[in-house]
Amino acid sequence: MITVAHLLDDFAMGGVTRALTLFEHHRLAERGCSKIVPIKPDQRFAPSLKADLIVDHMALSWRRLLFLTSLRARNPYAHIVHVEHSYTRSFEANHVATQWRFRRMLKVATGLVDQFICVSDAQRNWLIEEVKLPQHKLRCIHPWSGRFELNAVPAARARNGRPLRLLAYGRFADIKNFDRLVLAMGQLATDEAELTLFGSGPDRALIRKLAAPLTHVTIHGPSDDIFSHLAHCDAVIVPSRNEAFGLVATEARLAGRAIIVADIDGLPEQVGSAGMSAVMTTERDIASAIRTAIKAPMAQMGANGRREVADQHEQIVNAWLEVFAMAGA
Repeated sequence: MITVAHLLDDFAMGGVTRALTLFEHHRLAERGCSKIVPIKPDQRFAPSLKADLIVDHMALSWRRLLFLTSLRARNPYAHIVHVEHSYTRSFEANHVATQWRFRRMLKVATGLVDQFICVSDAQRNWLIEEVKLPQHKLRCIHPWSGRFELNAVPAARARNGRPLRLLAYGRFADIKNFDRLVLAMGQLATDEAELTLFGSGPDRALIRKLAAPLTHVTIHGPSDDIFSHLAHCDAVIVPSRNEAFGLVATEARLAGRAIIVADIDGLPEQVGSAGMSAVMTTERDIASAIRTAIKAPMAQMGANGRREVADQHEQIVNAWLEVFAMAGA
């Protein structure tokens, strides 16, 4: 059995912390003893760890390169991998002012680790084709949801003329594009669609203000009762401005609910026959996508998604077992 250290500096990272429950899976626990090592956000030097495998889950930056350099120096015999949870083609387009400098940082960081784990094929393709990272170091392993209870959500029912019930949830922040989603609902009649949105974050006051005049939009605070919310909806909509993978879409498929996702980064590769992807740059785009979804067989798409995602957890476990093997398991 190997020892595995997961480095994390943000314990409010939503899907990232949830994805770490993967390493409690019995097949992985039999091969590796995993522990989370908290790292201070401004920590410059890495600790010396008694670990065969070190998994870095922290965001890369020029400042973080010093930490990675010391991590390699102080743990010369460990197999070190970085999991890239954030950076994508759309992130670069929306948030990076100096492209060459950003890409240079990613190249240097890749040289300091043994493997660079991408969370979607789209992310991996961008890093190989445009950023020019070495292909042999990159592999794709989808994030883990672990919410098997969602398999028990009752199958979606045909709408029979009632409004399309949409669900969206996550962090109320610019990246999620919830403000434009609410504005899009303002372009739809009350008998066309209804939206339930729950979560928390810096844009909460703005989203509540935009939704105030809309009787077919309901805003809730954060909730752990995802089961009930998914059971009550017809489809989950994910209009993000950038999204490396999007566990919300995976959870919707586990629950047998259709997905309507933005045509960016890792989201479209989850669709299959489980829903649709569309441009969602503006509120008009989002409203158009919803109108298309109203005419689609959402209940059947939800059933398709549940079937297509059924064996994903085994694929993820097998991929990480291969990483464990490289570290000596």
